[in-house]
Amino acid sequence: MADALDLINRDPNGINGHIQCQFEDVLAEPEGTHSIDCVWKLSYTCFNCWKGLCYKISTLLCGICIAAYWGCEFAGVSFSHVWFMTPCLKLFQINCGLCKNVYTQCISCCIEPCCVACGQLFHHFKKDPNNINDHLSCQFEDVLAEPEGTHSIDCVWKLSYTCFNLWKGLCYKISTLLCGICIAAQWGCQFAEVSFYHVWYFTPCFKMMDLNCGCLKKIWQQCIGCCMEPVCMACGMLFHQFKK
Repeated sequence: MADALDLINRDPNGINGHIQCQFEDVLAEPEGTHSIDCVWKLSYTCFNCWKGLCYKISTLLCGICIAAYWGCEFAGVSFSHVWFMTPCLKLFQINCGLCKNVYTQCISCCIEPCCVACGQLFHHFKKDPNNINDHLSCQFEDVLAEPEGTHSIDCVWKLSYTCFNLWKGLCYKISTLLCGICIAAQWGCQFAEVSFYHVWYFTPCFKMMDLNCGCLKKIWQQCIGCCMEPVCMACGMLFHQFKK
């Protein structure tokens, strides 16, 4: 699994591109303020030597354990989103759809005739008119990355990659093995209940409301058209000469 890992470019997605810590990004002598050449060269060598050495020792001591920890952490996040957050969002989306339809009918019945009449003011102004979990990107390259010039030992990086994927996959599989079937059954019952109420209660009620609102809308539209539309059309003539 780790054989396919790119050991040269360890930040393919550029998530740590902001960590620019080359010698030239940290130490610089402006024109007219230069140290002795040998001092500057030795400083360059010491900086890169100690930076690389300290980083490699840190990753050798802690990198593999940290990669395993993040693998478990992102497995938990993925489990929560796949089995809880996304179904809750879908449930919320279904209920919001019903509320939106009811609210749209109310607005269409009460406000739309007024807006149509007032729109006559601007009659002469013409203008030229299921991947639900794709956000759960938690591959190794999306979580851990070493920018150019800050690389750990190759074997440490390979082992970190292996541990991250191993523990992420293992924790997620254990979580789904223990809870997945029960959660799926629970969501099945939940959505069955929601579907039942929508099919046998909410949709017929909405249809009845739609029929009644249609009648009220026509009456209201006639009243608005009779009282306001002539005034708005007359006012719209004020802008007759302004054409775009």
